[in-house]
Amino acid sequence: MMKQQALPLVGAVNVRDLGGLETFDHRRVRTHRLLRADSLANLTVADQEKLVAYGMTTVIDTRSRAEWQQAPDRLPEWIQLTHIPLFDNDETESVQTIQRLNQFYASDAHNGYRRMMRVYRRLVLNAQPRQAYRQFFDLLTQDKPQTVVFHCTAGKDRTGMCALLLLGALGVPISQIKQDYLRTNRYCLARVVRRLIAARDYQMNANFQSSIIDLSIASPDYFDQALTLIAGEFGSISHYLVDFVGVSASVIRRLQQIYLTSELG
Repeated sequence: MMKQQALPLVGAVNVRDLGGLETFDHRRVRTHRLLRADSLANLTVADQEKLVAYGMTTVIDTRSRAEWQQAPDRLPEWIQLTHIPLFDNDETESVQTIQRLNQFYASDAHNGYRRMMRVYRRLVLNAQPRQAYRQFFDLLTQDKPQTVVFHCTAGKDRTGMCALLLLGALGVPISQIKQDYLRTNRYCLARVVRRLIAARDYQMNANFQSSIIDLSIASPDYFDQALTLIAGEFGSISHYLVDFVGVSASVIRRLQQIYLTSELG
């Protein structure tokens, strides 16, 4: 498998190119076309210039309305920005304060894990994500050439589900999709550590700290939960997209034409 390109930026830590991933039929995802990311609200001018030089033309923000109103993306004005909220609220609690998280998570070490498992179930089966995925695929198959950056706040759950469905539609094996999903932990480790330090500074108990970890990481259990629901209810990612989300087979073929190449390197 070709090594994926991560973009070192000052104001975002989890930005990477999906290009280079290989499909079942030995094609590859094109580079400089599809990037997944965490929040773009803190991009410096140099970060913006680096993304533009990389090819960025389109940004898809999957955060809730409250999140992107509170912390709007910092982008050049001419970039096409589309908001497609997967949830009305910050269900993943990626931006909640220690104080607001305290009451529920201090009572049981497993509450953070249970919440994230419920979140992934909702990401697969609920109506709002379903509609959002359809809009997401419609945007990706616009006629004009584009380099798309799609993101949420931490770049792990909502972005992770979009990447799972996108790469599955392109024909990337599940093992590679899962590796890509788990790479988030490498880039977000410092963020998890900061949240734990803050919890200790506020003298939060071990139950709370365990939940903070579960809320902050990309867990193989969360990925497997989503995939099990998709496979159990619909048989495959492609069937899920066609039969449940409403993405036509022709859109999937168009997606593959746009974002896959037979060229090496």
